[in-house]
Amino acid sequence: MQRSGRRQESSALRRRQILQAALACFAEHGFSQTTMEAIQRRSGASNGTVYHFFKSKEQLAAAVYLAGIVDYQSCLLGELEQCEEARDGVLAVARSHLRWVHEHFDWARFLFQARHAQFMAASEASIAEQNRTFAARMSRWFSRHIEKGILRPLAQDVYISLLLGPCQEFTRLWVSGWARTPLAVASEAFGEAAWQGLLAERKQLKGKQSSGKGP
Repeated sequence: MQRSGRRQESSALRRRQILQAALACFAEHGFSQTTMEAIQRRSGASNGTVYHFFKSKEQLAAAVYLAGIVDYQSCLLGELEQCEEARDGVLAVARSHLRWVHEHFDWARFLFQARHAQFMAASEASIAEQNRTFAARMSRWFSRHIEKGILRPLAQDVYISLLLGPCQEFTRLWVSGWARTPLAVASEAFGEAAWQGLLAERKQLKGKQSSGKGP
């Protein structure tokens, strides 16, 4: 059993190394100019090992994309689900999103570049399932605060858009080299905007009244 477990761990590690090598090659040379041989050399794996895991460059690129989605969503949910207060969670979403982009620039850029590539067609079902799981966990966390009357009762797709829409657009500008605002500054601005947009109206009114401001 222990030997089987070690083999599985070794296999998983080798697969991750190939994915990381592929991402590095795509970042440096682009998908079309990258060869499987270049990925094999960079990963340090044998040619047979690479093709054991991935039958083609297209399949490998789709796996890189899906691994990026999984890593991003895991990081965001990990930070969100540690938060007890509604405001802390809303701010955590923007903060963790842009932190992930900063720490995984090549991955973030690849996610934008490859989303509608032809090689993604075979992975659509897996991506859709991953996104459903992500949305369900997000919904469970936010539902608690909606039920308490702290956050507005909006549709799930509206929640996702309010929370991540501005962050996604800023990320697009960032990976394209257009954005200049520091990510920490941007995440604070987007987090506060999302908080104000999702805060229940009676809470907003109460805040204005307590500060001496009219509606």
